[in-house]
Amino acid sequence: MYSKINFHNLQNLELIQFIKSFLEIISKANPELLKVKAQYDALLAIFNEMDAFYNPELANKLTKLVQELDGKRDQALSGIIDALEAYLKHYDPAMSLAAENLLNSIDNYGDQIATYNYIKETSTIRKICTQWKNDDALAQALTKLNLSPWANKLEEFNTQFEIQYMERMELDAKSPEITMVEYRQKCYDAYKAVLKYMEANALLNGAEAYTEVNKNINQMIEKYNLVIKSRISKKDETEVPEESTSVD
Repeated sequence: MYSKINFHNLQNLELIQFIKSFLEIISKANPELLKVKAQYDALLAIFNEMDAFYNPELANKLTKLVQELDGKRDQALSGIIDALEAYLKHYDPAMSLAAENLLNSIDNYGDQIATYNYIKETSTIRKICTQWKNDDALAQALTKLNLSPWANKLEEFNTQFEIQYMERMELDAKSPEITMVEYRQKCYDAYKAVLKYMEANALLNGAEAYTEVNKNINQMIEKYNLVIKSRISKKDETEVPEESTSVD
């Protein structure tokens, strides 16, 4: 029995990587010995077409950069908040008051900014940084606490993130969505066919030959399910009903 994974929640690049890993597992185990050579070849052909179409090298580069910048701005914001909370306990009342005012300016936007979806987080941080620059009292508070360079870095990371995120979205927009939808469906059907034939062969010929490959497939599925769960939890994506990879 194979674990379940929701293909709808796999982004295009993630789906390409998932199918590539799946094919590698079957290849190493020898599709002929598994008696799924025809099904493996069919999936491989579809994958090669989709891989060439989507340009995953550029997509992967942009996706990693977006994630890296998101992490940097999250760290910068949390670092500033940690510093301000420490300054609340400062012996100098003026320092404590400056920290309190800055914390209040952040708290006005909620206490879980780093968990907002990409667009909302970008807009929120932009508003905070703009307020810090335009409000003389807050600007002076940053200077008093020596946090102006840190605030500038937060704004810099946020701006860089927005630029790269838009480039990533433009790349997706340039790929005709109907074609990717078709490729995704074909991949899903071919992937299910491989699993179906392996399950049937295991029943007919014994499960021993499939024990190790099944283990590797389920471990891979678990890994990608964690990726999906982590991204949905952080970015407020809507989860759709799970698709089963088991065979009825």
